[in-house]
Amino acid sequence: MSEYKKEEWRVKQPAADIRALAERFSISPILAHIIVNREITEPDAVACYLSDDLAYTHDPALMKDMDKGCQIMKEKIRAGKKIRIISDYDVDGITSNYILYQGLQKAGADVSYDIPHRIMDGYGMNVRLVEAAYADGVDTIITCDNGIAAETAVTRAKELGMTVIVTDHHEVPCEVTENGEKNYLYVNADAVIDPHRPDCAYPYKDLCGAGVAYKFIRHLYRVTELPWEDEDAYMDILALGTVCDIMPLTDENRIFVKRGLRRLTNSTNPGINALKKALGLDGKPIEVHHLSFRIGPSLNSTGRLESAKEGVELLLTDDPARAESLAQDMAKLNELRKEMTDRGVRAATDWVRKDIRMIPTEDGVKEKEIGDDKVIVLYMPGIHESIAGLIASKLKEAFYRPTLVFTDAENGHGLKGSGRSIETYNMFDKLCEHKELFVKVGGHPMAAGFTITREALEPLREALNRDCNLTDADLVEKLYVDESCAIKQLTLPLYEELAKLEPYGTANVRPLFGIVKMGIRSIKMVGNEGQYARCTFVDGNGTRINGMVFRGKELLDNIKVWFGDKECDKILKGLQNHALIDILYHMKKNEFNGTVSIQMEPVSIRKSVYYETSK
Repeated sequence: MSEYKKEEWRVKQPAADIRALAERFSISPILAHIIVNREITEPDAVACYLSDDLAYTHDPALMKDMDKGCQIMKEKIRAGKKIRIISDYDVDGITSNYILYQGLQKAGADVSYDIPHRIMDGYGMNVRLVEAAYADGVDTIITCDNGIAAETAVTRAKELGMTVIVTDHHEVPCEVTENGEKNYLYVNADAVIDPHRPDCAYPYKDLCGAGVAYKFIRHLYRVTELPWEDEDAYMDILALGTVCDIMPLTDENRIFVKRGLRRLTNSTNPGINALKKALGLDGKPIEVHHLSFRIGPSLNSTGRLESAKEGVELLLTDDPARAESLAQDMAKLNELRKEMTDRGVRAATDWVRKDIRMIPTEDGVKEKEIGDDKVIVLYMPGIHESIAGLIASKLKEAFYRPTLVFTDAENGHGLKGSGRSIETYNMFDKLCEHKELFVKVGGHPMAAGFTITREALEPLREALNRDCNLTDADLVEKLYVDESCAIKQLTLPLYEELAKLEPYGTANVRPLFGIVKMGIRSIKMVGNEGQYARCTFVDGNGTRINGMVFRGKELLDNIKVWFGDKECDKILKGLQNHALIDILYHMKKNEFNGTVSIQMEPVSIRKSVYYETSK
């Protein structure tokens, strides 16, 4: 598999009255067009999209077993029973744990928490954690961001006479019959609260674990008649969980993240402030990318490389000195994690480019070819199991194929791995079709985590590719153009108006603009290794605009292929040339020496479809 992913450009053409929508909401036709491109066309839906009013969020009572679970918790609190929270070890697990702990404690509960160790325990509640809770005199276990697949652990808790409330947001495990029907497998808990239950009427299914935990606490306060004094309570932590679990920024998730970002910017949480300071974000407006690439990974590093309990402790502590110590340790751990991930991604990418995959044998490893596999299944001995998902994500982005990355489990039992998928391949469903090959499996359509025996690796790869119904067209990434804009339309007022679309993230990406028949006035290679291309583009009217291309060397190579070495040399010297390209780009504001200008941030560049006719 020598080629990187292929791309196809598509222009969105929504069927809606753009001008009427623009007039109704006093926005530009360009902004209205972009909103409609997100399949938001009804006036109420547009109003919700543009708003951050909690009135647009949904009633927790609509969730199956929500009232039942809260009534149970109400009685346990009143009876003084010991309650134990068991969460996952990622950012969503840490944040959902915090929300439940704070909410229950303020409601008067005798509450403690526990988190499985990634290496010793693996994902989710298990028998060891249940028996440890029982030994501590715990009466009631409440899970968050896990539990929906913890059949063995829940059964053990019930054998011990414990009460179990499951709050989760993962897909309900199922068995697929020969005729393709799903038989859902529910755990025997006292309440099972999960918007993905097929019998759950909750209208929005894309909450993260912290979102379900937040809904639980909101409804608990309602049934216990406790006041909810701060409308933005937990919004900062909920935003962190939502963004870092890569949930769609649609519907009420948008509202949570909008409000949460403001609260994070002006946080009064000592742990959050210490982490911001350790990462150089102190005093800066917090945006989604800070959560995705700085704060979240640092908090996550504890669960990846040490114990996620330190992440919860950071959020809970009132001691500034302890917060500073924890935050600095997390920042250092995250740097180590980044180095490990970078090495792993380089190695994995090189293997795939060279059509190499490894399989474990009794004597070590053996090389095989990837061949025509549409689902990449890669075994990587020697990597830390916590970065398998990060590597899978990078491979999926580079080659646009569903990707599963395995490594040896550090507890010595089999292989552990993570998978990342593309839009046209429901990874969780496909894995469940071969459930007999897994020791443990859980996840979503776009991501999954799993454990298998070493012997199951090849049968799994063969089964996934044998039963794969992806076409060649499915393996071409579609880039959807929101609007075609001439350079003269790219103004500062438009850029500022586009802020109404924020926060950007999953299912609400930055608007993508397109322009054709652009000349290249000049290119200057910059960066420590000359890896970036600072470009000046020019349209047919002679209007210029600057832009930075981050894969600069790749751009130069393409220019040589498209137009020849001589034209490329002219471009590098700033001389007149005949190159003609089409560009997909984001708008970007540039501030330099007190001057503000709009630039392009190219996402994809191709030889212009008009090049041959223009020569």
